[in-house]
Amino acid sequence: MFPQDEYTPHGYLDNPAHAWKIPGPGGVLRSRPAIGMGWRYPSYAAAYNLKFVYTCHLQIGLALEDGTMLLDSGDFKRGGVRLKSGYHSKSILRFDFQVGEISGNAGFFVGDPEGGNALLCDLSIHNLSSVRRNIGVLAVLDYERNLGQGFTWESGMYARSYENPDYAGENSRVLAGHTLGVYQEGTQFHLAVTSLDSENAPPVSNYSNLPDFESVREALSKGKPATASGNRRISLSRIELDLPPSKNGQSPAKRLLLAVGRGESEKQAIDIISPLLAVNGHAAQEIAEHYRNEDGEFWENAPKLSGDWSPYLRRGVIYDAETLRTLARRPAGIYRHRWDAMQLQVPRVVLAEAALDMLILSYADPETAKEVLLGTFADSPEPNIPCSREDGSYNMIAADGTPCGTAPEWCFPFHCVDLVYLKTGDHKWLAQLYPYLEDYIGFWITQRLDAQGRPFYMCSWEAGQDNSPRFGITDDPSGGGALTRHIYPVDLQAALAQACRLLAQWGAELGQDSSRWQALGDSFALATQRMFHNGWFHDFDTRQNRFTEALDTMQLAPLLCRVATPEQVQALYSTLENPPKHGQVFHPLMWPSVAFCLIEACHQSGRADLAARHSWNIIAPVYRWLDSDPANVEVDSGGLPGNAREYWTQIVAPNAEPPIGGGGAEVYGWGCLTSLLLFRYVVGFVEEEHGFSLTPSLPPELLQAGKTYRISPLRCRNAKVALSYTVANKLEITLEIYCERAAAIAIKDNGGNLLYEVPQANNHTFRLALVNADSIDVSII
Repeated sequence: MFPQDEYTPHGYLDNPAHAWKIPGPGGVLRSRPAIGMGWRYPSYAAAYNLKFVYTCHLQIGLALEDGTMLLDSGDFKRGGVRLKSGYHSKSILRFDFQVGEISGNAGFFVGDPEGGNALLCDLSIHNLSSVRRNIGVLAVLDYERNLGQGFTWESGMYARSYENPDYAGENSRVLAGHTLGVYQEGTQFHLAVTSLDSENAPPVSNYSNLPDFESVREALSKGKPATASGNRRISLSRIELDLPPSKNGQSPAKRLLLAVGRGESEKQAIDIISPLLAVNGHAAQEIAEHYRNEDGEFWENAPKLSGDWSPYLRRGVIYDAETLRTLARRPAGIYRHRWDAMQLQVPRVVLAEAALDMLILSYADPETAKEVLLGTFADSPEPNIPCSREDGSYNMIAADGTPCGTAPEWCFPFHCVDLVYLKTGDHKWLAQLYPYLEDYIGFWITQRLDAQGRPFYMCSWEAGQDNSPRFGITDDPSGGGALTRHIYPVDLQAALAQACRLLAQWGAELGQDSSRWQALGDSFALATQRMFHNGWFHDFDTRQNRFTEALDTMQLAPLLCRVATPEQVQALYSTLENPPKHGQVFHPLMWPSVAFCLIEACHQSGRADLAARHSWNIIAPVYRWLDSDPANVEVDSGGLPGNAREYWTQIVAPNAEPPIGGGGAEVYGWGCLTSLLLFRYVVGFVEEEHGFSLTPSLPPELLQAGKTYRISPLRCRNAKVALSYTVANKLEITLEIYCERAAAIAIKDNGGNLLYEVPQANNHTFRLALVNADSIDVSII
């Protein structure tokens, strides 16, 4: 089952029908304070969430016996009512509340996964007191449209309501209906409310053609709707609930099903929800149960935190995994496999983000991760994996018209593939992927080396480092399309060396002659080492025939790629603690892609302690914000918690109260890197060729005597691992290993001394006492 907890009451629902070109943008489903969910169509790329053709939200409110109205976030705050979410998956977002002795929850979900045109809400209200209570439930439909933005005949908006509509059939118990639409052409919305109780239908009052929430209050108090004008219309129903007293601790629920249909005509909007309302909402309840079963299957195998972890950490890994589940889209257009959307607003396939996203997702769902990684290469129209949309159109074109895909240094896709392979040991998958990986590097060798054999980026977009000062471009109105062939970048040289060496290693495992790749890798590694100048790895300007002066975090790539000499690594140890800014502007830990380069460079250089320290400096403030419930979560005030973001503004003010908001696009996959940072560097679970190593590096905040930190399951090859860290004078570890097939287990300390050896380890438990930052190696045969 989905992990029960008290999540932030903010987030997104997955609209499976949302894409960009095929079938087209279905609109993202985004929560709105206080208890609300609705479409934003579409979220334009130029200003995530700031520009749209329309928004339409279903908002739930309460009218109490004393005249108090709870509708927007200010009402709930003034009333001292804390909203929380007991269920926060990609498929169901539930709002839980208690007002005095009235409790309830409202669970939102998509009613038609194929079209994304039905938004449903299952609302339950309980009376916890010993006396009968009467309250009003407010079901508000709020439609705002930027008239003319849809480029059709849109001459105005209208709203109308129905008393006791019968379109769902004689067994439906539909109480009220409202249609909000646009004169002539434009999307129409219809709200219907039905009772799921067997008792007589409650009385309902309808109000239509309201321009704003203030007119909602006026209409409810005076019984007269305000005159509407402009580009917004609101309709609402007030449903009167008679709540019997609680007896013997039992409080029977009053349940309503609210459904919003979306169509290009009023008939379409009604038709899409009518089957969901029929027979007391039987079909809608089956859909919700299907979502719960899917969620349960996923979370049975996904790593979860328990014990004495802080609640925001415990919930943080849940938000991350649900963000990544949302971004693994179903096949569409040229994408024959599931594909990574990169970010939800304007989906596209980008190799860098797909690789890093799927590395993170592989902790929870390695099968999906492998499918997406294979499809990213196999479904691409060209070997360099141009950034593309579902219809095959390219999204990233350099100034000379060259289609570009991100380079092998941006998120280090070959390194990500290697870590997924080490985690799963899936030779068959690697054999399928291998030819495409060869073609990809073949492209870079034939198309992106100059006459002297020096690699270059066609433009800074291709580097992923848009308009970075590294490239010396001072005037590029495109934002990154200007040609950068003159710069010989050290991070690209290092990534090519790593990729060729990995191709050689994988080829040998697959029984192929890979000597060519080994020779190229060694040659590229030597070229990388020659770029070490005045104590730093510098880029080279081929036009001016000299090393450049610009310093950047990404120039630590030779350490991640393990192509620097031991002396070069030693010389950079002090810089690893305080590296230069990214793009001479950004904190080196602000962008997930750059932070991954820095922290993995620390790890590969033997500085596990520093990798853990940098990781914790990200994890703690980012997860605090992700789990927060700010008073104002509108886009211009920092956006929504509950889903990962494009970059981490939190690291510049880690102790801010309230926690500082996120940056860039919402529901952005690489923002989930926080989970990998926790698992790989703080918990210290690292996949190796023989199995895994374990090097716990808990920060001082967690090293409190008697505290126990559990994480389970972590998967490696055919084993599922449960870890339990108890803080004592030494860090005592309980290591439980369940093998899906019989396997031999050998555990050695960091000196190579054998601690345990078990010929067949099925559900075996080991207990060890380690000093924090010490390590063990576990071999799985």
